[in-house]
Amino acid sequence: MTLGEAIRKRREGLKLSQGYVAEQLGVSRQAVSKWETGQAEPTASNLVRLAEVFQISLSELVEPCAGQEEGDHAARREKKPNPILRANLIKMAITAQAALWFNCTSGIYQFQHSDALMHSLYRGALAVSLVLLLLSSVWMAANHLYEPDRGRRRKNTLIELGYCCVQLAAGLLTIRFGLGLAGGALIIAVGCVYILYINPRFMGRKLTR
Repeated sequence: MTLGEAIRKRREGLKLSQGYVAEQLGVSRQAVSKWETGQAEPTASNLVRLAEVFQISLSELVEPCAGQEEGDHAARREKKPNPILRANLIKMAITAQAALWFNCTSGIYQFQHSDALMHSLYRGALAVSLVLLLLSSVWMAANHLYEPDRGRRRKNTLIELGYCCVQLAAGLLTIRFGLGLAGGALIIAVGCVYILYINPRFMGRKLTR
């Protein structure tokens, strides 16, 4: 609660008009209106006279405002990110990217080995998959912004870049040799190792219980 809100609340509680308060203080009604809307603040002498008009002490008029501000600051300090939610979002981003890696590699392989009539169909599906893969990769990268330590954030970003290179290599192998489901299993295995071992061991992010 601001000082202006405290003045307005007390005045309305006593059923006093702005004009009456202004007359008692020897100021204009516009001045009282500006105090209540926060456009201006009363002087120290006017605060004393306001307290007298409102039949309260000066501390009762001013302290609720300071107490509210301190409470707001304390609430902001106490508010902490939910570690379970953060871990789940990171895990979801990694899982989505791994699935889209396989989807893209499968689409590229089918596109290369399809006839001309099917090219347009596979081309559209592949374009959608590539866009989704890009978005999931951006999602993964964005999760590093929640790491408060810049040194660890930089380290984790480099590790994740290495992971993406490994997944790219797995995808290229799948395309080159037509591994099919075996390629999908390879991509999933790389993702599982990244989630279950690399993240907790080297990145300080425990994504499972």
